[in-house]
Amino acid sequence: MNETFARRFFPGQEAIGKRINWSGPEKPFWEIIGVVPDGKYNSLGEAPKAAVYRPFLRDANSSTTLIARTRGNPQATLNALRGEVQKLDPSLPIYSVKTLKEHTGTSLFPARMAAIALGSFGVLALVLAAVGIYGVMSHVVAGRTREIGLRMALGAQLSDVRGLILRQGMLLAAIGSIIGLALALGGAQMLKTLLYGVSASDPITFMIVATLLLVVALLACWIPARRASRVDPMIALRAE
Repeated sequence: MNETFARRFFPGQEAIGKRINWSGPEKPFWEIIGVVPDGKYNSLGEAPKAAVYRPFLRDANSSTTLIARTRGNPQATLNALRGEVQKLDPSLPIYSVKTLKEHTGTSLFPARMAAIALGSFGVLALVLAAVGIYGVMSHVVAGRTREIGLRMALGAQLSDVRGLILRQGMLLAAIGSIIGLALALGGAQMLKTLLYGVSASDPITFMIVATLLLVVALLACWIPARRASRVDPMIALRAE
């Protein structure tokens, strides 16, 4: 049996040596001779399930799955397996043959499609966010033209003007990133079943995403900041 079965039916006990029966009192009991780690039986994203492994010769099934570990070309191994099966019984069919890569690919197909869809929406959202930040900062610069002209007339350097606009834009981007990360942490918990090989709260992933957002925000703020630093103070002071 696997570890989930042992924990569920023999909590706090040693399962090895116990006897179980799930077919009725008139059926023979099975003795537990070992406990193995949990595995994935239907999909890679499934929760651990209780499972029992029974001797094939004593409890054979009409449909059997054979797993063979190979080296080199899997097709060559398949031909050898077919030959061995034919020697045992020429009428036995071999069907639904897949390599591990093909099998996991089928299992991961829904998750990959979901990831592609979510990734596409994410890229679109990133572009819209960049356009939005650019529009907001351009509007801010246009509304503060006289102020910028006055600052420059009083001796403000180009770097001072650029820094003023960049700080304001990046402050908004940082606040938005913090709120977005908090919402993402909550939403990721609902997608745990679609994740494989990474946790729903993987810190590296969130750090990369946050850094990417801030870099995009910086680029979106840079153009309005650069434009503001090129304002002619005399023209800006006459602006309405």
